[in-house]
Amino acid sequence: MDILKKTLTVLTALALMAPLAIVAPVSAKTTTATTTQASVKKQTYTILSSSFYKTAKTYHTKDAKPVVYKAVMGADRPTMTLTAKGKGKLKAGTTYKVTKQVKVKINAKKSQKYSYVKGQGWVVSSKLTAGKFKAASGVKKTATKYTIVSVTALKKAKTVHTKDARPVVYKAAVAADRPTMTLTTNGKLKAATTYKVTKQAKLKNAAKKTVAFSYVSGHGWVLQRDLTNGQFMNAD
Repeated sequence: MDILKKTLTVLTALALMAPLAIVAPVSAKTTTATTTQASVKKQTYTILSSSFYKTAKTYHTKDAKPVVYKAVMGADRPTMTLTAKGKGKLKAGTTYKVTKQVKVKINAKKSQKYSYVKGQGWVVSSKLTAGKFKAASGVKKTATKYTIVSVTALKKAKTVHTKDARPVVYKAAVAADRPTMTLTTNGKLKAATTYKVTKQAKLKNAAKKTVAFSYVSGHGWVLQRDLTNGQFMNAD
């Protein structure tokens, strides 16, 4: 019975590989590593259990950009070697599909779950949140009134992008009888994403300081300093 149980566990580990990589033997010298060493990009774990979803489950990221790992399963033992995919990370504030999940042994007292994000790779399960991403998640509603200094409509939309941070988006209400604009928080942009800007405004706050805002097409007003000119590139 012990031999049969071990064989089934190994077969389960092999099945987890599709469609990631060719199964390769794990060196006998390889030992289970801990996740506390942030500098270590390659770690081998013992698989405790695994789950396969008939229907992919929907998850999303929040402000953080979880590291993505590629996996190689042991050919003759229930082990999983995870290697960070270079600069590979999921985008913040984005919806993904999860098709598999494994529970691995970190040490004698600790275990950890990894989820397979379709089309990306393996990610620490705790870095994902169930359900679709909603732009307003985690943004407290606040409203600020400004005096309008100037508003410019661009003849040609300007290409900009976000980096690691997710800039707050504001919706605007312009007074009918005075040059004032009230901006109310209305979600966030995605990190590491390209956008188009069609208008720019200079607004003066209560402290008499002029602040520049850009209108991101299809989203709303964003602080100009939170945007970078040009398209987003992974090397940014």
